Amino acid sequence: MRVFFYGFFFSLALSGCSFFAPSVDLDSLTLDVASGANDDTPIAVDFIAVNDPDLLKQLSAITARQWFAEREQFQRDYRQLMSVWGLELVPGQFIDRQPFPLEGRRAAGLLVFASYNTPGAHRLRLDDQRKAWLKFDSREMSLVDDGQLNASQP
Repeated sequence: MRVFFYGFFFSLALSGCSFFAPSVDLDSLTLDVASGANDDTPIAVDFIAVNDPDLLKQLSAITARQWFAEREQFQRDYRQLMSVWGLELVPGQFIDRQPFPLEGRRAAGLLVFASYNTPGAHRLRLDDQRKAWLKFDSREMSLVDDGQLNASQP
């Protein structure tokens, strides 16, 4: 019995403790787009659950413009290391408490890119968020903080 017990823990250690791998915690998402945002044009938005710390570091250093220009190549090169959920938002659109499709996916981190027409990173990292409210203003997106989120919901 002792051999089995030690063997079990040894095999668990060799597996990299994949049972305890980090995953996407976000389960509810509110998207709030200001009227006239992005010069009154649609905004492409991509959420990326990245399962590799090195790739996460690489993607955290690029702008949304770079992401959207190279997205197809990243997906071909790293399809096993990331999951992407994309959508297009229009000015004035409000989506309240949408279930998040990447919830529970294995991920070292969660990034969001927004394709604004203006220069800037237009990138956020959403690690450790259970609920998120993203505000898309005229020139930038932001994460509404917990205090504002709780005050504005019934």
